[in-house]
Amino acid sequence: MNHEPRLQRVVVDTNVLFSALALPAASPPTKILDLARLGKIEIIISPFILGELEKNLAGKMAWDLERLAAARKKLKQFLTMLEPKSRLGIIKRVDADNRILECALDAKADALVTGNLKDLRPLGRFEGIEILTPREFLDKYFPNG
Repeated sequence: MNHEPRLQRVVVDTNVLFSALALPAASPPTKILDLARLGKIEIIISPFILGELEKNLAGKMAWDLERLAAARKKLKQFLTMLEPKSRLGIIKRVDADNRILECALDAKADALVTGNLKDLRPLGRFEGIEILTPREFLDKYFPNG
């Protein structure tokens, strides 16, 4: 019988990925990506999240197509891509946030890690999925680094 703990399934939203790539200091978002790289958690994203990330990196950080392609290739080595089938309309203020929830729901995620303190984090939980900031996620599941 296999007693290995199941790999934790985590959806990270666009702003967590953006912070990890654009500001790669030893920040909580960077540590979360490192956990995925090391195989300690499974990070699931959707094409929508990846597209939003690339749009933000190009617009806010002036990344060119070559740099974006290199980042996409690197991310796909250790992130799982999922095309959600669910359609939600729970968050009224910013419909794009529903795309993040759809990914978490269809991924059967244990946690959704977000920097969105206006719409996503206040939900606390959604369909049994914990919604945490990067710092909260690390403090709860990886308190010793």
